[in-house]
Amino acid sequence: MKKIINYSPTVYVFALYITAALLLLVSCKEKTGTPTLSPSETSGGTSLYADTATSSVKVFDQNGKVCIQQSNTYYEVINAYDRNGKIPLLLKIKKTELCFADSINKEKVYEIAAQTVLDKKTISWQTQFVATQVEFKDNTILATKEGGDGEEDFIKRFSLLTGKEIFSCSYGDLRVAIPNVREKRFIGFTSLKATTNPLAELKEENLLGVISYAAENTIHRIFLKLKRSKVNTKIPTSTPDMVLVPLNGNTTAIEDGKTIVMMRLDEHYSPADISDFCMKLTIYYGDDNEATDITIPVKHDKFEVSAAKFDHELFEIIQH
Repeated sequence: MKKIINYSPTVYVFALYITAALLLLVSCKEKTGTPTLSPSETSGGTSLYADTATSSVKVFDQNGKVCIQQSNTYYEVINAYDRNGKIPLLLKIKKTELCFADSINKEKVYEIAAQTVLDKKTISWQTQFVATQVEFKDNTILATKEGGDGEEDFIKRFSLLTGKEIFSCSYGDLRVAIPNVREKRFIGFTSLKATTNPLAELKEENLLGVISYAAENTIHRIFLKLKRSKVNTKIPTSTPDMVLVPLNGNTTAIEDGKTIVMMRLDEHYSPADISDFCMKLTIYYGDDNEATDITIPVKHDKFEVSAAKFDHELFEIIQH
């Protein structure tokens, strides 16, 4: 769901300020990331994980207004999965937020440290990011940053196995699932309305959006650009409607096309087997609510750009 959050100009400017201040505060007080996790006590085959991390609230004056800084540290045990099965992870999560007493700051600094427990395979990583909220799903950390007035939410996914960012897009993504396999492929569109304007750093002229396909820690991106035409000013800059469409009986669409299932594959699949479906974008524009479709097939676990179908008078697709 697209979320629209209304901020007053004062709160919006303050939110930008405090986010930068929080990141600076964290980097000054601690080394990169949070302290590594290791058993502080071991007895009779049982390990106790504990440290001096605390939760705190600091209240102070900020130009005549009451300002509150909250820091909350907590732990969760999450199961990560690779091709060999389940890997129990202990996560230490520190969440820091700063806001006026009469307002809400949607931007929080998350610092997460992970360590395997009771498993022969060793995983240890640390990561840090700014988000409104986090969830643990699809073998990833899903970090959502809510947009302000006229903006779209922006999401990032971080691997539970490595802690590295593996995918990002505007407010929602599509998924490719394989039976009996926890790892999924993610497909999404980053629009010009995504909060924080992630497309600005690309410095690409006439860029309408970036379409991303993430698979096995690799990301395939293509640029969707507008051409000069009679209707190019009517093309919306928000995320278009998106679905995944089966091309034959090897794939099945569920969740109204938000997920495609590779029905004839199992855990012994290879990337070359990920085929037989396409991504379909529908863009509505004009006074009469005209629409145009863009379809991009997926073949051998990446976009087959040469086989994409779209209105060549309106758009240009460039493989990045």
